[in-house]
Amino acid sequence: MVAGRRRGGRRRDPAGPPEPVHLPEPEEREAYRILDFALRAGEVLLSGGAAASDVTAATIALARACGLRGLVSEVTFTSITMSYLRAPDVAPVTSVRLVQERNPDYTRVTEIHNLVDDVVSRRIGLAEAVARLEAIESRRPAYRRWAITGFRALLGAGFAVLIGAGLLVTVIAFVTTVLVDRTTGALVARRLPDFYANVVGAAIATAVAMAVTVADLGVRPSLIVASGIVLLLPGVTLVGAVQDAINGFVLTASARAFEVFILTAGIVSGVAAVLSVADRAGVALAVAQAPAGRLGEVPVQLVAAVIAAAAAAAANYAPRRTLPAAGLAGALGWGAFRGLGELGLDPALSTGAAAVLVGAGAYLLAHRQKASPLIYIAAGIIPLLPGLLIYRGMLFLAAGDTGTGLVLLSQATTIGLALAAGVILGEFLARPAPGGAGRRRR
Repeated sequence: MVAGRRRGGRRRDPAGPPEPVHLPEPEEREAYRILDFALRAGEVLLSGGAAASDVTAATIALARACGLRGLVSEVTFTSITMSYLRAPDVAPVTSVRLVQERNPDYTRVTEIHNLVDDVVSRRIGLAEAVARLEAIESRRPAYRRWAITGFRALLGAGFAVLIGAGLLVTVIAFVTTVLVDRTTGALVARRLPDFYANVVGAAIATAVAMAVTVADLGVRPSLIVASGIVLLLPGVTLVGAVQDAINGFVLTASARAFEVFILTAGIVSGVAAVLSVADRAGVALAVAQAPAGRLGEVPVQLVAAVIAAAAAAAANYAPRRTLPAAGLAGALGWGAFRGLGELGLDPALSTGAAAVLVGAGAYLLAHRQKASPLIYIAAGIIPLLPGLLIYRGMLFLAAGDTGTGLVLLSQATTIGLALAAGVILGEFLARPAPGGAGRRRR
């Protein structure tokens, strides 16, 4: 007989017979099922750009409505952890969900918000809620990819009008945004990190401005670059970072803020690279600031703000029924900003005050239309993003005027922070006072 084998030819296990597998008790199985349901819903919210506080509240509300008590939910930038504390002397039931991709789809986010409302209000049970969640996760995007490119091109063209562009520059901005979107989309589809995609996108916009300058078309290249990079600016991520910091989610806020820094650094790097090439080639790009526009141009700019805001919402797959209200949010923010600017207020203060109106309006519109406030926040802040300041700061840095360039970039940072803080304050002020129906709605 061959050594190391039992009778009958079976191999002897030197470690002895395996330990029996411990299967969860029925109570644990049900707890895992509920936690998995809540975590999957939270994943859709977090990948869509929702703040950590909103994800925490939604996951706990779902699990509590399904019968679990003693819940702990921990949200970071890339994961959600939930624990069900059954008793002090029993091990908790814990489940983790990783969120590795962040692809905003505001239709899915809105459907999750409505799902949470239906579950908490006891209008549907767990089985129906799980079926609805599976349908939400598997649904096709609300718009085709070519339509998304068109919406983003409208966003670039509308933003160009807001910063003082004429017809020719608006058309060039439209075409430039199409080039930026298609190129960066192809790069991201090949799993290239967003930092490098932003470098390439900003370089394309600046290269188009350089070509326009060489062709001597008599237009301001700064408007082309500013409208081309507005698509790349991480405005919603910045709002989420500030909101997480204010609400005490310091770890998630730090991660979001660092992502904002990385993405903005990619834009700055792309602009700086092409400006360096232009300087060596002897192409002088203008650094003059575009005029804000006369009061007679305000109606045209309000229309442009509506188009840009609605296009920004559609580009993030917002439901069609929310697009008119999203355009209204953009007009509200831009109108307030222009009106306060005419009164002589500082740009950062004007932006912050306009953002307060956007935040309040976003909450009220979301409550009225049963949609996510993210739709109206993302749309409303688009006309207020400091794309032109970033470009002008880079121009001065490339020209050797480091002091002026750093001042302009710091002003852009201040405006971005005022924008984020104002939106959060406005949403807070629009919420109902704690107690009764207000608490249940929240």
